[in-house]
Amino acid sequence: MKKLATVILALIISSCVLAAGEPANLTPATPAGDGSAVYAAKCALCHGKDGRGLPNWRAKGQPDFTVTSWQKSKTDAQLAGATKDGKGKYMPAFKGKLSDEEITAVVARVRAFGKK
Repeated sequence: MKKLATVILALIISSCVLAAGEPANLTPATPAGDGSAVYAAKCALCHGKDGRGLPNWRAKGQPDFTVTSWQKSKTDAQLAGATKDGKGKYMPAFKGKLSDEEITAVVARVRAFGKK
C-alpha cells in the first residue's frame, strides 16, 4: 500500500510540475541539511565526520573546521573557492563534480562545525 501511495504522489507531483511549466520546490531543504549529505559523501573521508580532520592530513596543513579562529579567518567565498578549485597539492578540485548549490551547502556544513 505504501508503494502505491508513493507512486500516486510521484504522479501528482509530476503533473503539477508539467502544468506549471517549471520545477516545483515541494521539499525545501536547508543548505546545512543538504551539505551534511554531500559532506558525508565527498569530504568526510579526508576531513573526518566531525570536521576535525585526520591526523595524517593535519600534519600536512589540513584545517580543523571546529576551531573558532580558523572559522573566523575564512570567508564563505574562500571556502567555496577551495572546494571548487582545490587547494595545494592535497585538496582536489570539485568543479564539475559538485554543483554550485552543493558547494554552497558544503560551505554551510563546514560553518556548522564551528558552532558546536
